[in-house]
Amino acid sequence: MRPQRGYLVLALATALALLMAACAGQKAAQPAETTPAAEPPPPPLKIGVLSDQSGPLKSYGIQQVRGLRLGFEYATGGTMQVLGRSIELIVEDDASNPEQAVQKVRKLLEQDQVDMLQGSVSSGATLAIIPEVTKARKILMVDPAAADDITGKACSRYVFRTGRNVSQDALTGAKYLVKEGRNRFMNVAPDYAFGHSSAAAWSAVIKAQGGEILGDIFAPLDTKDFTPYLQRLIQARPDGVVVTWAGAGAVTLFQQIAELDVYSNMLVFTGIGDIPSLKATGDAGVGAVGINTYFHLLPRTEVNDWLVKRHLEVHGEPPDLFTAGGMAAAIAIVKGLEKAGSTDSEALIAALEGMSFQGPKGTYTLRAEDHQALQPMYVVRLEKKEGYDYPVPVLIEELPPEATAPPVTCTR
Repeated sequence: MRPQRGYLVLALATALALLMAACAGQKAAQPAETTPAAEPPPPPLKIGVLSDQSGPLKSYGIQQVRGLRLGFEYATGGTMQVLGRSIELIVEDDASNPEQAVQKVRKLLEQDQVDMLQGSVSSGATLAIIPEVTKARKILMVDPAAADDITGKACSRYVFRTGRNVSQDALTGAKYLVKEGRNRFMNVAPDYAFGHSSAAAWSAVIKAQGGEILGDIFAPLDTKDFTPYLQRLIQARPDGVVVTWAGAGAVTLFQQIAELDVYSNMLVFTGIGDIPSLKATGDAGVGAVGINTYFHLLPRTEVNDWLVKRHLEVHGEPPDLFTAGGMAAAIAIVKGLEKAGSTDSEALIAALEGMSFQGPKGTYTLRAEDHQALQPMYVVRLEKKEGYDYPVPVLIEELPPEATAPPVTCTR
């Protein structure tokens, strides 16, 4: 029995030794190093965009959004980031309908929780959303809506505008009209906020120059036949007419102006439209004179050179009437954010007020008093030009920003 007990003791001792060795080995082993968890990326900087994508001003809305996207690309050096955050555009279609615009801006503010807003094409839609953005204390960068009231009677400390307003249009054209020696004028304009604002602005400028306004003719924005309105114009026999229009109806309007030979009866002065409008008007528009907010051959700036080149690369055609406005809005937003160092609205207001920046047309300045951008403006004549299948705006005069600075009517 004793030999068996010895073997048992030896076996137990051996097992104990092996167990202790194993434990010692485990204690000697170093735990594997773990890599600290990467910091999550900051949330995107959300910009809500109100734009007409299906209504009467759809073509302008497409130009606006194209310019906005390219503007962010340009201003961020291609990174599409500012303050270390990626830029996310959330585009909503307001169809140039004020009620729809209010619904969409509430969705952007409440559901999408956007940091700021840009838009819109329609002045009526833009005026409708100003109370909403003011209540939410979010910055709205307006372009291309042009009614004076946006930065005038309806102004808000949260609303800035890189687009021009109709008073700037009128001041641009006033000097030319005076040089032409015309005295008796009428307005033809669409029957909504933009048209009424434009007619009022032109009337004020013409009267200030010693001219007379015989009356205004307003037609619904969806008018298909302008004949009765133009017949009223011809019967009134003014020396000149200021035609303000926007959207698809402009093509029909100017075709009928040519058909009724209005050009032979009076000076037709107008805002020069986009390329599709010029193509549709054709030779009937040759010789027409007007103000122009942007045509891709007019500005001689590095920013515009980049815009034309990049737009051709991306879209296969040159930028159009309101593409430059979208780009200017994006540049202003990026510059303002960089200057403020924050998306806080109060910091942004302080950064944007009085800020100047380089855009497609040259130097833009966001006037502190009413947040209206002062910018270069153009008087042009439509001429035939080799290589173009539409009458081309040719520069008569470029007016510097200070020459067309509108009166300050903001009383906030």
